[in-house]
Order: sequence, then C-alpha cells, then structure tokens
Amino acid sequence: MSEYTTEKKFVVAEGDDGSLYIFISAKPKDPYMPQIIYDGKDHAIFLRNDEQKVILDYIHPDIRQKLTQVKEVVIVETLLDNIKDSYFADMKIVDEIPLDWNLIGLKSWHEVTDDNK
Repeated sequence: MSEYTTEKKFVVAEGDDGSLYIFISAKPKDPYMPQIIYDGKDHAIFLRNDEQKVILDYIHPDIRQKLTQVKEVVIVETLLDNIKDSYFADMKIVDEIPLDWNLIGLKSWHEVTDDNK
C-alpha cells in the first residue's frame, strides 16, 4: 500500500522557453507514469509511481497560475548538488484535491507565512 510523503524543500524554476522544472530530492525506485495532480492552490500531489505519492508542500502563489497552464513539467531529482535523474511528469489540473490538508498537518501558504512574521 502506498503512503504519502511530503517534499518540504523543492524548487520550481522556469526555463527560457517557458517550460517549468521542479527540483526535488532524489527518491528510491524508478518513476513510472509520473503525474502531478494540482488544483491551483497551496499543495499538489506528485504521483511518482504506483507506490510513491509525494505532497509538494506550499506552492508559492507566484507560480500557481503557471503550473495550471502547462501540460507537463520536468522533474529534476537531485542528490546533494548533483542531478541524479530528470524526466517529464504530466500535469492533471482538477477543480479540487479531495484531501483535508489539516488532517495531515498542513496549513495554507498564508497561515504559514503569517506564523513566521
């Protein structure tokens, strides 16, 4: 049975051609039919393979609209300062991800940034 893990430190970067890259820590096992489910809000779910579901935690408001407008992103997995792997992941945009983020300890972007003031 697969469980969710949370990717707290990831970077979304935009290439010169408008393509989006998501840099995450390297994971065990190979990706298989990777897909990101996203509703344009605070969090996304990265389905890396049948066993790995990764929550992309606290997506910055400045990048949200761009993520909802692309069909795919490039996932770049890094190990220390080295690139271990890179591959495309399809974007699946939904109206709402049916998870109660509070039940797994996640707040909204604004709650987190307000707590840090």
